[in-house]
Amino acid sequence: MPHVPIRYLIDLADRVHHLVRVRLTVPEDLAAGARLVLPVWTPGSYVVRDYVRHVQSIRAVDAAGRELPLTMDTRTSWRLPDDAAGPVDVDYELYANELTVRTNHVDDHHALLIPAATFITVEAGADRPHEVTLPPVPEGHRVWSLLPDGDAPHTSVADDRDHLVDSAFEVGDHPSVDFEVAGVPHTFVWAGHGGRPHDHLDRVAADARAIGEAAVALFDGELPVERYTFLCTAWDTGGGGLEHRDGAVLQIPVRVFTDDDLYARFQSLIAHEYLHLWNVKRLVPAALVRPDHEGPNHSPSLWVAEGWTAYYDELLPTRAEVWTPRRFLDTLRDGYQTLLDTPGVQRQALRQASFEAWTKHYVRDENTPNVATDYYGHGSLVAAEIDLRLRAADPSGDGLDAVLRLLWERYAGKPDGYFEAHVLGAIREVASGSGRGSVASGSGRGSVASGSGRGSIASIRGDHGDELAALVDHRVGAPGLPDLGDEVVGAAGLRWQDEDGPTAPDLGVRTTESDAGVRFSSVLRDRPAWSAGLTGGDELLAIDGQRVARGQLTGALRAYAPGDRIEVTVLRGPRLLTAAVTLGEPRPRRRLVPVDRPSDDQLAVFRGWTGRDLQEV
Repeated sequence: MPHVPIRYLIDLADRVHHLVRVRLTVPEDLAAGARLVLPVWTPGSYVVRDYVRHVQSIRAVDAAGRELPLTMDTRTSWRLPDDAAGPVDVDYELYANELTVRTNHVDDHHALLIPAATFITVEAGADRPHEVTLPPVPEGHRVWSLLPDGDAPHTSVADDRDHLVDSAFEVGDHPSVDFEVAGVPHTFVWAGHGGRPHDHLDRVAADARAIGEAAVALFDGELPVERYTFLCTAWDTGGGGLEHRDGAVLQIPVRVFTDDDLYARFQSLIAHEYLHLWNVKRLVPAALVRPDHEGPNHSPSLWVAEGWTAYYDELLPTRAEVWTPRRFLDTLRDGYQTLLDTPGVQRQALRQASFEAWTKHYVRDENTPNVATDYYGHGSLVAAEIDLRLRAADPSGDGLDAVLRLLWERYAGKPDGYFEAHVLGAIREVASGSGRGSVASGSGRGSVASGSGRGSIASIRGDHGDELAALVDHRVGAPGLPDLGDEVVGAAGLRWQDEDGPTAPDLGVRTTESDAGVRFSSVLRDRPAWSAGLTGGDELLAIDGQRVARGQLTGALRAYAPGDRIEVTVLRGPRLLTAAVTLGEPRPRRRLVPVDRPSDDQLAVFRGWTGRDLQEV
């Protein structure tokens, strides 16, 4: 006899006050002593969140209508009494006014429901189907769910608790567009608060389709999903995305369609979350295969799960021809420059950053760049180095694509997921020529140069897979930078070129600007402002007695030369302070450009790498 599902009924009648009411029905056979748990994190976002703080009230009633006592078991769980006679209805109210991709937000315009923040789960029923009934309110609004439809009206069904938590819901009178990728139906839902989306949805669909087809080509196979849905919200600021098993939740600034750079970032966001269909959702790090929803699930492999995905979220739009090769190279350059300007790269290893994501990455402060690195951006650049070294050894090979496909073939859907040793092993195989679609052993190719198209690069080739695997192990296991110098990028017929134009001496700060002025978001360790005793959070008022307003800092610094001593006046809380700062040498401004006479191998590498021709740069 099949088990009775766990059932939820959602009431959005009071959405104008940001309230969500939920009825959880605990089946009769699970009611006695049932432990009820609200998760503390949502898959894809590696931080513990206090969703329980949004629970406004909770009560339990048995089949006879008697109210049952609920006992707090932990700070985010409750227990029904041991003599509870089921089925038991647990009614609770949530406050939902936090618009991110990880939290609930409901108002008169829409309702975005994130299951981890919404559904109190029954611990003993984790493996049962979970049914969610969500009638649209008001009339004319529609429900989009990342779960399959159930038999009853307005009902969605999850296979089990993990499937439920790895989904999302959007309700509203929203425009949407349907399209297909590899014969699979896709839907893009615009739930933004404004933005004139009707004028742009066809463009979004065309771009998402092209990116999706590039992702399918990367894995050389079919889409691992029967339906895919993008739920996209928009606000005046903010942004981000969160992948789910059969879709994604996106958030972007509402002005995205009128700003070319913002729209390019939006395309990259689509690519990132879409690639997670493979990398993370089905090719899963071992620690995340069957996650504990009540605490952190530390993994040393986020540099692969997120870092490699971040690398491809720039490559896929380029291969899809929605980005130009120049935008791709400039974005790669910007990421590398950010890493060069992050002192924490020399203090925290990439593997450590992955493992400590739960306690550090999402809880950043003004000193974070001085002590930590970023497994997204840093992992992306390590991926670029691996890719280019593989392609240098075999210009007609598939580079990191072959590694990712090999991991997919061996470990996707496996009950134990993959471990870091499997990743290093796949790199070793592809580099030595024994992996499918990998470097041809003993090919002897890879003659490139940084500038002339002649000479050679010291790269991994032939049967030297152990060397590349050891190099990658060092890149992620020890603090320090990846190598994207002229020799490495030369494999693709590129070199670094200093950019012309006025430069400013180095103050050694990162800033945020607003109409109120300029604030030091971080003061970078051992750079000029740090040595002078300034700190992150200081509000910049003046340099040498001259007011510095929004947009004026770079221009003000250009009036000085490296080695000049300036008086910097800041406001630190209630205190007015002035520090003497000796300015440093300007930070390098460089660009990736083609070498003068690229070889056939370099042309082949660039084409295989980006899907485009070097002449397009």
